[in-house]
Amino acid sequence: MKKRFAIFIVLLSFFLCLSACTKKEENKEESAAYDLGGKTYYNTVDNYGHEDHSRIWFGKDGTFVMTDSYSEGTYEIAGKWTLDENVCSMDVESSGKGSFSKIIFEVMNEDSLKLRTSLEGSKAEDMFTTTEIKGSDAKPKEETTPSPSESGKDSSIDSGKDSSDSGDSAKSDTTPKPEPKGDIPCTSITSLYHNYWSYVGEKNWDLEIRPVPSDTTDKITFSSSDENVVKIDDQGRATAVGVGNAVITAKCGKITYTVNYEVRDKNAPKNTISGTFQSKNENSAPGYEPKVVFDKSGNFTFTENFYAGLGDYIGTYKIEDDRIYCTVTKVTNLASDSVKEIVFKINDENTLKLKTNLTMSYNSELFYRQ
Repeated sequence: MKKRFAIFIVLLSFFLCLSACTKKEENKEESAAYDLGGKTYYNTVDNYGHEDHSRIWFGKDGTFVMTDSYSEGTYEIAGKWTLDENVCSMDVESSGKGSFSKIIFEVMNEDSLKLRTSLEGSKAEDMFTTTEIKGSDAKPKEETTPSPSESGKDSSIDSGKDSSDSGDSAKSDTTPKPEPKGDIPCTSITSLYHNYWSYVGEKNWDLEIRPVPSDTTDKITFSSSDENVVKIDDQGRATAVGVGNAVITAKCGKITYTVNYEVRDKNAPKNTISGTFQSKNENSAPGYEPKVVFDKSGNFTFTENFYAGLGDYIGTYKIEDDRIYCTVTKVTNLASDSVKEIVFKINDENTLKLKTNLTMSYNSELFYRQ
């Protein structure tokens, strides 16, 4: 009898283990990652009435390209995407407008995504599906309740009765009405970034500065420290006015929150450098190390310390990518007239690396801003 009971216990344990493993595999299959690679999703919302709506393509190699439709046309955003359960995070590497660094989608299913980040055109809560949508096929951004003239005649008029004689049905409506909420104070304010920038003339950029909780009864207000640089409307949307820096302040209840805003000139030279850079050349006496001076007009003077005295290379310079190309047009004292060009690599705004061998200065010698 004991032997039979032991066999029964062993068999019962086996079947319980088998059942648990089966359920675990089923749950694993249910929680398997969504396959977005190779698919294109289209915004179901018609924000601006363009023929081509915002859309995003996910590459199987982990890259993405998004075409966002906004008030003035379209622009592209590109980068890398990753998927964690039902959250798709996209790291932006290039953007034709704005300065987005990350875009988030919530995956509803393999054919439907919900945008969680507001862009220039597409907004948070917009739905994207794999069904291509163009023109009037898209849903309106906001749906309003139709007026009686749009939804049909009043039924009381059709029946020949006055609308006030609706019988006891109206009186017997016992649907509970929601109780009014009390004051809900703001506890904090959040934003995507603490430092923003845009080019002169860019308008209505939503900084996504939001009160917490979202249903606070406190009103949020915005102000700019310099409206000659950037203006901010009562919805928290910025318009870049002129080159410079300003501070945007948001106030909600007792909470005050600030972010920095820089406005740049889109037509300004991308690479400019000026000032004095000096090396720590061990071959030179202290205070006589080689140095180069760049002025804002595109001229330079490179001074070397020779054993018998100083010598200058003088000329003009231009910047291409991370290189400074110095064209020598004049030499003084002991400087060699055989040197026609001196090249520096820009390591950062405070450090240069010489890429030319000279008499006393050598290739890869570092020069530091003074």
